[in-house]
Amino acid sequence: MINYYISYEKPHRHYVNFKLIIDTKNEKKIQFQLAAWRPGRYELGNFSQNISNWRAANENSELLNFKKITKDLWQVETESSKKIIITYSFYANQLDAGSCYLDEYQLYLNPVHCIFYVVGRENEMFNINLDLPKDYQIATSLKKNKNLLIANNYDELAESPFICSNSLQHNKYSINNIDFHLWFQGKCKIDWEKIKKDFYLFTKTQIEHFNGFPVDEYHFLFQITPYRSYHGVEHTKNTVLLLGPSDKIMSEKYEDLLGVCSHELYHTWNIKAIRPKEMFPYDYTKENYFRTGFVAEGVTTYMGDLMLYKSAVFNWKEFVKTQNQNLERHLMNYGRFNLSVADSGFDSWLDGYKLGAPDRKVSIYPDGALCMLMIDLEIIKNTDGKASLNSVMKELYDDYALKGKGYSEDDFKNICIKYGGLGIIEIFENHIYGVKNYIPTLKKALEIVGLQLKDKINPNICAQYFGIVAVKENGKYIIKKIEPNSIADRYGIGPEDEILKIDQIAVDDDLNDLLKKTKDKFLFTIKKKFTEKEIVLLKGNYFKLFELEKSTSITKKQLELQKKWLS
Repeated sequence: MINYYISYEKPHRHYVNFKLIIDTKNEKKIQFQLAAWRPGRYELGNFSQNISNWRAANENSELLNFKKITKDLWQVETESSKKIIITYSFYANQLDAGSCYLDEYQLYLNPVHCIFYVVGRENEMFNINLDLPKDYQIATSLKKNKNLLIANNYDELAESPFICSNSLQHNKYSINNIDFHLWFQGKCKIDWEKIKKDFYLFTKTQIEHFNGFPVDEYHFLFQITPYRSYHGVEHTKNTVLLLGPSDKIMSEKYEDLLGVCSHELYHTWNIKAIRPKEMFPYDYTKENYFRTGFVAEGVTTYMGDLMLYKSAVFNWKEFVKTQNQNLERHLMNYGRFNLSVADSGFDSWLDGYKLGAPDRKVSIYPDGALCMLMIDLEIIKNTDGKASLNSVMKELYDDYALKGKGYSEDDFKNICIKYGGLGIIEIFENHIYGVKNYIPTLKKALEIVGLQLKDKINPNICAQYFGIVAVKENGKYIIKKIEPNSIADRYGIGPEDEILKIDQIAVDDDLNDLLKKTKDKFLFTIKKKFTEKEIVLLKGNYFKLFELEKSTSITKKQLELQKKWLS
């Protein structure tokens, strides 16, 4: 048994106090490992940078010698000690869907960030004792008894974030005797009737597609912020969602709420149960390299949105909007001609989820989703609608997840080929493992179900006219992307340059507003690291976009396959 005691004194300082007590079992040396990363985000986390005042003592409160072996592994000399007591503090001041946060209103912890496991004793039970204000509730998927949380092993604990607060709102719905809990932290007015109806529909649809659910209960843990936010993290029996602003959750942001929740719920099968062999089991001490991020996130992004349409929670306009967003993100990134989606997923361990070097790589989310759309439609064509991408995922669930084994790249590819035929091979070679232009293949795939691509005017005027993508940072417009061979590129404008003025007018507000004038050229004042330049740029047409729409003329066969795709 591993016993943890968690408390805090001055929440505005954001430090949480931890005490860990274990029996030494006559070991002379014991190692304590803090995870180097968290499942669901494929980059090193360096969580130990938030640890302070780490101490080790025996049952007589005598300090013990210890040393760090790696950046997140401590070793303690335990000879002649029956018990060992580890104390430390953790700085919890990052509020997102995968971190830790403490203030006067809540304690929110992701244990994988801040709780150690004893090396060699990962399968021991954990007791987490929480010292909380009397009026606090606890939102968690862990077994709980008042302020005691119980995990059967470290894997379960690492996957079980919890929120403690006196302002939690709670409700639930049930499907097939499985309870799905809805916990909201933060000031927001929830339309429970609407949200329970919609969540019930897309949850039921996902369960029906897999003919089962991997766990016996599930918890949606919402962190609702007064400011704009959007983030989700999947776990085995729960997900954490960060969304805001709070006054728009049930209106303008409701589509986002549904989208991220359907996505994270689908992860319960795909990546939590259907897991690549490289992560079976997880190694928390280092990178878990794998190339199937296009399955983990590509399939989930595509299927999460498709399930919302299939369940009638989204209408056609709302669903096609998600596909057009994927397409726009793909086309706005010239990394699509440099690094494949498979290689880009592998390299998340290198540079994480930040923008990184411009035009170096793509995202496994939109690019993976577009590949899965192409594969889905190819399977539908090849089987006359009798099978789909869902058939692939269900086979992975039945033959791999339920049998306790991970799948390989070839396993996924071969199952896709089994249903989709030789056309699947080209999609893998050209787009999943290659960097060929998606558009011709996508057009061909969309024709199967009576859809087409049409030109779309880029809503980012600066990108459209000059090939410049700029972001406002600390009141300054900083250039992040330049389209290769665009007018801006030819005149030597580059990433991290600042746009100071347009036509001698300081760029303070919306950049688009200054570019709406009906003229053919603009005078840009550009600040580089050591110089300022005035450059006249002629309007052009860059960062060209397409969008999906239904064809004006559709055959009976196309309509038949379209219905099978969407039903």
